[in-house]
Amino acid sequence: MSSSKTHSAQNANSQEPKLPSVLFCYGCEKEKPIHSFSKTQITKAMSNIHNRYAPKGRTTKRHHTTCKQCTPQQNTSLTCMVCTKTMPLDKFAKAQRKNAEKARCIASY
Repeated sequence: MSSSKTHSAQNANSQEPKLPSVLFCYGCEKEKPIHSFSKTQITKAMSNIHNRYAPKGRTTKRHHTTCKQCTPQQNTSLTCMVCTKTMPLDKFAKAQRKNAEKARCIASY
């Protein structure tokens, strides 16, 4: 005896929320489609909605998600405070890269 409908219990008790179609960007203060955000930002936004490991299912910290356009990019150059030249990061010691305002290039040591 076969029926035309199949019954499946797959994902029947799933507690995972569905991804929203839009998210609010705190940088430009607009609602944007989900594809405008990085995976990391989407994960942060979803932890605001539901986090299975947090007490009562929510995190206490409110994450301010920003879209790809509003997220700052990585620095690729620094300006030396001694010679005032802007150079790529490989011209600076790693310890100097941590404090960009006081960075001294390798040549100025």
